[in-house]
Amino acid sequence: MHLTPIANPPHETIRGVQFAMLGGAGLVAVLVTYAALEELEALRPDTEGYLRRFDRHRDRLERIACSKHQRGHVEATGFVIVHAGDLG
Repeated sequence: MHLTPIANPPHETIRGVQFAMLGGAGLVAVLVTYAALEELEALRPDTEGYLRRFDRHRDRLERIACSKHQRGHVEATGFVIVHAGDLG
């Protein structure tokens, strides 16, 4: 099943930045770990916070989440989690 980006605002959680995408049966929660966000800009000092970093890379992160969802890489909780290793 394909996930479709929607204008769902991201928010920080204890594990990373969370947002939602539209799936066939409704909203699918996506979590991008802090480690993944740090991997995206590992050499750049972050003075703006994780949400700004997420916003700069949102399109790429949505594509990764969609690909993981299509391959069935969904947690038992229904979340799709983007880890640093998924950025490869």
